[in-house]
Amino acid sequence: MLARSLPDPPTLIGPVSTSTERLLPILAVRAACGFPSPAEDFFREGDCLDLNARLIANPPATFLVQADCGGSMVDYGIHDGDLLIVDRSINARPGHTVVALWDGGFVVKKLYMRGGRIVLASSAGYRPIIVPEDVELDVWGVVRSNIHFHV
Repeated sequence: MLARSLPDPPTLIGPVSTSTERLLPILAVRAACGFPSPAEDFFREGDCLDLNARLIANPPATFLVQADCGGSMVDYGIHDGDLLIVDRSINARPGHTVVALWDGGFVVKKLYMRGGRIVLASSAGYRPIIVPEDVELDVWGVVRSNIHFHV
């Protein structure tokens, strides 16, 4: 088997000025998942949202990755093909979803501690990864959010 060369972790995507503002219209109300109110004003002048400002807290420390989870993270709201927004400036803590380098590849898992050991958890029905005591886990960043595509 050939050893695959992995890239260095992204630490800086580029100057903050390279992020562009793209304002999109946003409804002035929340969309009811039950029955909508017929008395709502839906759009008001100036109701816009910049997705960069909403989804990216620290642009120079943020990178994107597409999930290839085969269902192993659906219990945590991550589906195959989702776009993950990962922030390297957040210190990973138990309960965070992380992107980590494990066994020569990248994994997206829920980070926990159990009995003094690091555990990388998946959805029910998938075995967790219990990190051996003598192995240092290489966490590339914390998943701040994900974008799930419906079509």
